[in-house]
Amino acid sequence: MDTYDRTRGGADGRGSGRRGRGTVIKGPHSALTDYLQEIGVSEHFRERRRREAEEQQAAATTVSASAQESTEGEQTADAALAADLQQEENDSAEVGTSSRPVRMSTRSRTGGSGAASTLDPIAETEEVTVVADVVAEEQLVKGKGKGKGKGKGRKGKKKKGEDDSDYENEDEANYRGGLNRSSARKGGRMKECEVCGKKFLQRGEHDESARILCAMCLNSINKAVGEPKAVAKRARETATKAPAKPRKRMKKTAGGLLEYEPGLPSLQDLCVRVIAKNLDQVESFGDITGESLKKLCRIISKMRTLDEQTLGLFLGSDKNSVTLYDCTKITRAGIQRIIDECAQVQQLDLEYCGRLDNMALMDFGRSLNNLTSLRLDGAFLVSDEGWASLLRHCGPRLTSFRVRFTGFGLVAMRALTIHCPNLVELCVSECVDFNDDCLATLSAPITDYEEEKQEPERILRLLSDRRDRKGKSSAEIALDSSKDYSGPVPSWKPLSKLQRLELARPHKPMGSQTTSRVIRTLGAQLRVLDLSGFKDIDDSFILDTLDSHCQNLEELYLNECVSIPADAMAQFFRRQREKSKVLGKGYRRIGLNRCYMLTDSVIQELVLHSGATLTWLDLNSVDDNLSTYGLLALSGAIYKRRASENDGPEEYVLEEQTSGCVNLQEVDLSWVRCTADSTLETIVARCKKLETVKVYGCPYVTIFAPRRPGLRYVGRECDTL
Repeated sequence: MDTYDRTRGGADGRGSGRRGRGTVIKGPHSALTDYLQEIGVSEHFRERRRREAEEQQAAATTVSASAQESTEGEQTADAALAADLQQEENDSAEVGTSSRPVRMSTRSRTGGSGAASTLDPIAETEEVTVVADVVAEEQLVKGKGKGKGKGKGRKGKKKKGEDDSDYENEDEANYRGGLNRSSARKGGRMKECEVCGKKFLQRGEHDESARILCAMCLNSINKAVGEPKAVAKRARETATKAPAKPRKRMKKTAGGLLEYEPGLPSLQDLCVRVIAKNLDQVESFGDITGESLKKLCRIISKMRTLDEQTLGLFLGSDKNSVTLYDCTKITRAGIQRIIDECAQVQQLDLEYCGRLDNMALMDFGRSLNNLTSLRLDGAFLVSDEGWASLLRHCGPRLTSFRVRFTGFGLVAMRALTIHCPNLVELCVSECVDFNDDCLATLSAPITDYEEEKQEPERILRLLSDRRDRKGKSSAEIALDSSKDYSGPVPSWKPLSKLQRLELARPHKPMGSQTTSRVIRTLGAQLRVLDLSGFKDIDDSFILDTLDSHCQNLEELYLNECVSIPADAMAQFFRRQREKSKVLGKGYRRIGLNRCYMLTDSVIQELVLHSGATLTWLDLNSVDDNLSTYGLLALSGAIYKRRASENDGPEEYVLEEQTSGCVNLQEVDLSWVRCTADSTLETIVARCKKLETVKVYGCPYVTIFAPRRPGLRYVGRECDTL
């Protein structure tokens, strides 16, 4: 705010100056001048500052030469601050203000208003010091320190609608008391150095009899006095320090690699790990066993270093089996290398083969004449017709066919049932196009509709008619041609040699009636059955179909089959136990993952039926109705509920003690929260062959769980990976 204040001297007695001036004409002044007047920076303030400067100068004469140099340095800094203030005022004047920089210089008071003035050096230095102190005071009140990311001497930009007058009185009071916002949070009080007059923040306890000195002056005085370095070093050493908190050591409970095995690794395993870490310097593996080669491939795949350069280490004309666990970096040229360099391969396992297309799949069927086992995971680019063409070329010699994460719809399933009569192992898991109609192709057609749906000639003809053949190669046209299926439609024949059937986790619902038809057709010859994710099968399926037609099963996986009630499951195992007395058979592997309805009676009936043969058991997330007494059945203790004699609550009474799961090697009890150290102690004592116990999400399994050589816990909360 610029004003022109012209005051006529002599009117009220104030115009006659002390040096005989009759009239005082005040020119335009800046906002800083008005602000200094408002906060009371007057002639009395300047006089007080002059007396303080004289006292400080008298005190400084008693200090050594080094202290005098420090004082001069501080005065130079104050002068630089005043110069910055003057530069800021000049900048603000250039932006659009009509104010001019305020120097508060002392003019000669003997002349008139327009006469030339002479500068007093002492007064000039004094006024510069006053300006620097006022600026520091203003910045302290408004909280504009250096720690805010702003430059020296620059004013911070005020927020919109902010009014300094609202909290001006509060900040002024805090400053008068020796505190600002920062010191109020961190503790301490503002002090003024007795030597240089610089204000600083003092924290901690301070002896009142000691002098108030800033850090710079204190160091200068100590150097001048000549404090021995040994005394200072001894003071630093004797100073008490807060004890450092011990860092928690991270315990490594797993090797971090897929080839990890419990116990002391063998020399061969150590060599395999060293080779995997220095793969870029290896030209050939030489004479190495198939198991060691698979371990190397696992490590390299986990390190994501399996590419075109390292692929050749796993190929060769003498290879009968090729297993690659990560084919994401293998291009079409790498797939062609597999065909060219491994022409005699019999078993081919490729995982994450997302770059595999129809043409490469056709080359597998035409070039690999000895191929008997094929496993492909993640071949999402292959169409239904591509699978049909592959099975038409190499289907008769295939004994094992496994696909996951791909299409594999109705055309592919019909081609499989026609051209693969020698299949022993079939796995179609998590395929997006696999539906109830595809499942029905594994059983005999019973209606005209199903016969029409299963007629490959009609299906391929419709598909080829809808496609535009322009821009396609001759091989692709031959792939879609219905002439390959010319002649009479072959009659349906069952897969009479099939022993392993895995249809886990279909993306589309599977009807209970269709599943029952397939089991009636193939159940008698099956050894392994995986129906995980069949959420529509119910008690009629498990009691009427599975119990009657699957007498030779060794492995049964019913994970996530939530529609089967617990009573039906317990009755199923009870019936199987009655039949096993004659047959002398039991299950080796049982998967009941996420079957939330299971109760203690189901586990007890399972142990009574397959306790002597069971080696692997999955009870992950079976937590809703399962108790500790159900888990104790694994140790052979069969508890039953009995009414108490005093009409109290029912009690668990030990009814029968059996041998339990004496051959159990691995059990998954993750998220079964009734699992505790005492329960595991009983189970481990009875299951002598137990090697792996998975206990993710079991808070009552602690570091005090029973231990013995060869036994490991996976997922225990007290272990830190």
